[in-house]
Amino acid sequence: MLNKVKARFLIGVGGLIAVSFMVMIGYTIGSQSVSKQTEHQIRAEANKLVTKEKQEERATVLSDELVKEFLTQYFTKVQLGENNTRIKPYMTDSAFSEEETNQNKAINQVYKDYMLDYRFESASIFVNTESNVALAEVSYQVTYVSDLSEQQQRTTQTETKTVMLSYSKVSDKLLVNQLTIWNGKLEDMKEATNGANSSIPTIQGTTTSENN
Repeated sequence: MLNKVKARFLIGVGGLIAVSFMVMIGYTIGSQSVSKQTEHQIRAEANKLVTKEKQEERATVLSDELVKEFLTQYFTKVQLGENNTRIKPYMTDSAFSEEETNQNKAINQVYKDYMLDYRFESASIFVNTESNVALAEVSYQVTYVSDLSEQQQRTTQTETKTVMLSYSKVSDKLLVNQLTIWNGKLEDMKEATNGANSSIPTIQGTTTSENN
């Protein structure tokens, strides 16, 4: 009888120990899971902050990438004016208003339907971060329609423009405040005007890149 009581006692104690051990293991595993989850959350939040800071810095410092974004939107359009909603976020209100005024000039409206499917190709970009001015030599494709009654008569050509962009800081963002465009390549135009009398300025202390 005594042995049975001892056996039951030992079984009870053993069961209690086993249950306690399992609870302890479960708590430890749970704590580790929570710790790992917390660690992942902290890392994710840190990455978000770093990304946000980079985006904010990128928006306030003139760079080749920022210039290229605008040029890509500007020289990619179905026809004149089709891309206005895409270029507007990159421009000040006054610059965008001037762009719309230029588009609505009679000469531009006449040729609007004869020049279609603009496609940005590449740009050599020169940036002055001190004055927030950029020069770019832009290549793009455009399709010319010779006869509107016969849409199949189309010719696609690659054109080159020289573009000067002046940026202004508005609400912690750099926006295009002035846009000037010349026909032809930058070097050819400077040679034609002998440099000194050229209306195209020389940007000192620039960075340059070829973007495709």
